[in-house]
Amino acid sequence: MLQTSTKAVAPAPPWAGAAPEAWSPGTLLARALDEVDFGIVLLADDGEVMHLNHRARHALRAGQGLQLTDNRLRTSDPRSMAHLQHALHDAAQRGLRRLLALGQGDDRQLAALVPVQPGVAALLLGRSSVCEDLSLQCFARNHELTAAETRVLAALGRGVTPAEIAREQGVKISTVRTQISAIRQKTGTGTITALVRLVAGLPPMVGALRA
Repeated sequence: MLQTSTKAVAPAPPWAGAAPEAWSPGTLLARALDEVDFGIVLLADDGEVMHLNHRARHALRAGQGLQLTDNRLRTSDPRSMAHLQHALHDAAQRGLRRLLALGQGDDRQLAALVPVQPGVAALLLGRSSVCEDLSLQCFARNHELTAAETRVLAALGRGVTPAEIAREQGVKISTVRTQISAIRQKTGTGTITALVRLVAGLPPMVGALRA
């Protein structure tokens, strides 16, 4: 008697089966920007949104100091809105680069406005953490870190001290120090500072499964 398999088959990616020339450079660039793990918003000098990458759309849905209304960016307070408009004018019309804080309190979002061409600027949203989870997991796998060592490395990347890591994980500080020593040996870094600097410089990668 024949048996049929019930194993789920992963859907093919949208580009499967398509010849390289089937995609325009603009489409390919948009796909590449979606693979970058920080928000990028392309803006006309009048404030109209021309393009949002995946992380920017996620940030807007989360309400991190910015909202999208009638295809234009809005901030959660008037002062930030004025700063955004001024910085956009400087970037799109004068070719200047500006760093600004959008929103207030816990909703504040750090961003930079940079010129792209006359009349167009890019808003670059700040990263939410020193290192994104996917990048860290890939780094840990490449260097054969254990699960416990990976958790310690992630905590160090957040600025947590070894003593605080020990308290958080319910272990002795000597255990954490041993794990840090093992991480440094496996990654070829001489100090914790060098290790954190290495992790902070990991490429920002986005997972294949996105919200």
